[in-house]
Amino acid sequence: MKFKMTHDFNWPLEKLIPVLAGDEEVLNMEDMPNVSSRKEIERRWEGKKLFKKFEWNVHGQIPQVAQKIIRPEMLNFIEHSVWDNEKYMFDTKIEPHFLKKQITCSTTSRWAKLTEGKSRRQFEGTLEIKIPLIGQLVEGAIIDHLKKNVEKGAVDLKNVFVKKVGPPTE
Repeated sequence: MKFKMTHDFNWPLEKLIPVLAGDEEVLNMEDMPNVSSRKEIERRWEGKKLFKKFEWNVHGQIPQVAQKIIRPEMLNFIEHSVWDNEKYMFDTKIEPHFLKKQITCSTTSRWAKLTEGKSRRQFEGTLEIKIPLIGQLVEGAIIDHLKKNVEKGAVDLKNVFVKKVGPPTE
């Protein structure tokens, strides 16, 4: 199952990139709905790319029909992210702790100049759960949670940008 979201920001791209590519985390992910914790495991630059790895512990309501197969601890995962400082984008792959052959998840977050003084983030995600009968149901439930987190992240980013680069352009 695929999904796309777009968010516009009233700041020039050249002011946002240093914040996005900086050495400190931009958002506190523990403030996101359904996130218990997120711990950084690795961070390293290789040329123009920043590689990051995180351990996530999440929670959420598992659809009743899937509860016999998917237990709460199965929702935890490792995030592998790469920021490309030339393409202005994050690529993220999710490595589940369980059902690794049945679950694939990836996202891409692309940043671009929209107009003078404005920027756009295009967020695309793909989630596939290859479990007969319940896969699509669980995909839909998880994507609903992901979309809420992406929306909250866009609001939180605007607050971070105000603090880091000043008020938005009008």
